[in-house]
Amino acid sequence: LPGKSYHYADGSTIPPPTIPPGIGEDLHQISLGLRIAAGIMMGLIFIFSIGFMGWTYYHRTTHIVRASQPFFLYIICIGTFIMGSAIIPISIDDGIVSVEGCDIACMFSPWLVTYGFVIAFSALFSKTWRINQIFHHPQLRRVTVNIKDVIVPFLILLGLNTIVLICWTAISPLKWERVHTDARDDFGRPLDSTGRCTVENNKSLPFVVLLLIINMAVLLLANIQAYQARTITVEFSESKYIGIINASILQAGIIGGPLLVIAGDDPTAFVLVTVGGIFVVCMSTLFLIFIPKMKYLKKWKKNSLPGSSNLSGIKVLNHPKGDELKLK
Repeated sequence: LPGKSYHYADGSTIPPPTIPPGIGEDLHQISLGLRIAAGIMMGLIFIFSIGFMGWTYYHRTTHIVRASQPFFLYIICIGTFIMGSAIIPISIDDGIVSVEGCDIACMFSPWLVTYGFVIAFSALFSKTWRINQIFHHPQLRRVTVNIKDVIVPFLILLGLNTIVLICWTAISPLKWERVHTDARDDFGRPLDSTGRCTVENNKSLPFVVLLLIINMAVLLLANIQAYQARTITVEFSESKYIGIINASILQAGIIGGPLLVIAGDDPTAFVLVTVGGIFVVCMSTLFLIFIPKMKYLKKWKKNSLPGSSNLSGIKVLNHPKGDELKLK
């Protein structure tokens, strides 16, 4: 008020000096370069998933694709495409969208990763299971995976994972939170913080553990089956490549899990590990399934063999328990 003096905290009527502007808070947001790199990896997954699906359709009447079964190949491409799309929400933070948008992205990414994995892995598991059946029943001489063989493990895995994800989303969903460190300037203003997906009182931990148990148990079972049938030689070496894929996914889970825990407090490291893991799993699956078939197809065309085949399923070339049996 005019004519009135103010008494400040030190008891004087002299105004304190103006607070200088802060040096700025380091938000540790995802850099543009990392987003571009993540986008490139996602784009490659999309391109190869769609490309290999188109290649399968174009060559669907050839012996190699008929033997490998187009339905089985389509399922793998769809699964890797969905898993690759999880890179979008993983690469989102409060630097480009609102906190509400970050909340949605936090909970959307585990849905995409889980569903993509279930779709692709159900096809791999079904083919591994059929190869293992031949190990126990030498009289079977052709590995054929029909829709029922894929649908049964798919529905079981999808159902179990969906129940856990729904409970997780309803009870204790992931939320975006910016956590400030103890670093402060002379005036108590924060100097450092990180934004990440968090949950109250670690209530989501049981759901994460359940998802890991369900999927790692099935993955371990697939690797055991592949190991039991390792002595079986099938047409186009498909059993070998499927076994490599199963082992690679298991190894990625064993190594990537602890790395995600360690990198959890560093957004850049977390995105690198997560996106890199998705990229490696998707691309290794696609390349190990399709590249050998492309090589066999090129060799097959070079030898001028017949143009199509009505046979479905991979033929068993060598079985240690039943080499003397006739093809069935």
